[in-house]
Amino acid sequence: MLIADDFGLGRKHDSAILSLVEAGRLDGTSVMVNHAIAPADIARLQAARVSGAQIGLHLNLTQALPGMSAAWPLSTLLRPFLGADLLEAIRDSLVRQTDEFASLFGHLPDYYDGHQHCHCFPAIVPLVARLPAGSQIWIRIPLPSSWAGRWRNLRAGGAKGVLIMALAARARAVFRRAGWQVNSDFSGFLRLDDPASVRHWLPRLLSAAGPGCLVMLHPGDAGDEVQCDGHAPQSRSCETQILFQGAVD
Repeated sequence: MLIADDFGLGRKHDSAILSLVEAGRLDGTSVMVNHAIAPADIARLQAARVSGAQIGLHLNLTQALPGMSAAWPLSTLLRPFLGADLLEAIRDSLVRQTDEFASLFGHLPDYYDGHQHCHCFPAIVPLVARLPAGSQIWIRIPLPSSWAGRWRNLRAGGAKGVLIMALAARARAVFRRAGWQVNSDFSGFLRLDDPASVRHWLPRLLSAAGPGCLVMLHPGDAGDEVQCDGHAPQSRSCETQILFQGAVD
């Protein structure tokens, strides 16, 4: 399954994802809910879902966007223990985002994930586990199932993947105990600030992914000022270019 992240982060970014989803090159995308998303794009995502695409909620606690009420530094959210007032503010944000998604699309998300994997942070996992659920709703876990897959993704994505995988392993146990479905395999760690590395590793990650593997992708447009704020635009356009050239065929 090939799933894009960050829909809603920028209009040109959204257009790139929609083109790939509608062409059947992606199996779905997760959506950052904010008031800047064009209603026509929401309608196109709804139509894609009718055709089988998965449309998820990309929970965002770290990046300020139009329509978002609050954002917090990663260094704060990664703490194992957070104060009661901060936890309540985070819970309110997660609930508002879920409600906004349901308002925009008329249904709950097909799955949940998190911007910068925030849904797997220790203090936030219990809050995500209490979000509205359903028999077919699942949560994305960024953890390859095999040691070979983990090593391959660490080579592709760098040392930060060690922390992400460790947090994901703990989060997976919590979500499963709470009754959530999760993906059984994962791939997609990349150095998005290094276009040459993306160009080298993305086809290799796609080629190595088995039929049950969820591959996280970040297609986009180098001309999108919102999307590229804090990211290397060339790497995002590189990944889109590889997708269009047939790496996912």
